Amino acid sequence: MPPPPPTDGRFEVDVDAIEDFQPTFNRLDSRVSTASGKVSPASAEGLGTFTDAMTVIRDHDRLRATYLTRLEMLRAAVAIANTKTTRLIANYRGTESTETSNMTALLGPLANVIQQIARKD
Repeated sequence: MPPPPPTDGRFEVDVDAIEDFQPTFNRLDSRVSTASGKVSPASAEGLGTFTDAMTVIRDHDRLRATYLTRLEMLRAAVAIANTKTTRLIANYRGTESTETSNMTALLGPLANVIQQIARKD
């Protein structure tokens, strides 16, 4: 889902839902580790040294290197997304806390003014 356009004004962020999603990063990282372990090197044992066998081994090694590179890129992307999500949650929680403090600081004196006006009526 893309972010709202800047002309829309306010929008809601469900920080709790973002926090609920965060364990998914650990599951993704675990699956990447499992996949990395399954991509094993080719073995020429029993194939001999004929040309087709060597070609198959080279192709397998090339594909294996490509898959391992992609898996490492995926692992890095998951780690970055997890870090950014953690920072986002902290920023929103900090903002909520600041807004609550500001509201309390504003409402305290305002409540006194309202009480004084109510007494005069």
